Amino acid sequence: MNKLEVKIWILMAAVCGALGGACLTWAPVRFGAVFLGALATGCAGEAIMVARAEESAACRRVAVLGRVLFGLFLASFVAIQGLILSGERTDDAVYAADYVLVLGAHIYDDRPSAALQSRLDVAARLLEDNPDARLVLCGGQGPDEIMPEAHMMRDYLLAGGVPENRLLVEDESNNTIQNIANAKAEFDLAGQKTAVITNEFHLARARRLMAQAGLESAGMPAPTPYVSLRLVSHLREYCSTLGLIVTGRYF
Repeated sequence: MNKLEVKIWILMAAVCGALGGACLTWAPVRFGAVFLGALATGCAGEAIMVARAEESAACRRVAVLGRVLFGLFLASFVAIQGLILSGERTDDAVYAADYVLVLGAHIYDDRPSAALQSRLDVAARLLEDNPDARLVLCGGQGPDEIMPEAHMMRDYLLAGGVPENRLLVEDESNNTIQNIANAKAEFDLAGQKTAVITNEFHLARARRLMAQAGLESAGMPAPTPYVSLRLVSHLREYCSTLGLIVTGRYF
């Protein structure tokens, strides 16, 4: 038995489990509990298989498979984080766009979430620098939301002094693909100068989906508040991007 390897797997399981447990304390980062909990379970299972490898041929084979799968996970995680980080930039074409999609995010009963407020604040500042642009506010109503996200986005911007004639509302979509497809169809955006605003971790995927929809895909990132929220958002974005890659919808 490789005692050092067993200890390493146990340590990784403990660290992931502890971090996942911490994520349970705040609703916006609870996805981290699922992701890290699954990783902790896998590491604990691998520790057991490695510990029993000398006693059982089946455990030995499973231990080898576990190492391969973990290696593939690490490789994919690093590669996808590279894609995510490569998208965290502002394109100059944003300042010449006629229509700027602002992608929705979770809302509370009385306010947008902190991540969504960041997107809206960046969008409002962009309107000052691009006087000809109109914002397309995208987002339907989630099961725990009192109104469509796009409606609260509009109310937030109006309260901040943005003229109503510079706001367009798409309020039927439930994900990024629908955000873009619905906005394109409803406001006839094909052939227009378009751009997208979302949080920095989301921007690479949003750009890619804009391009796949046949729209110009200039982007501007909005900073994600709170370190914990940004870290967990990168975990969620890894899963979303991996899903698109595996199903052949990213490249």
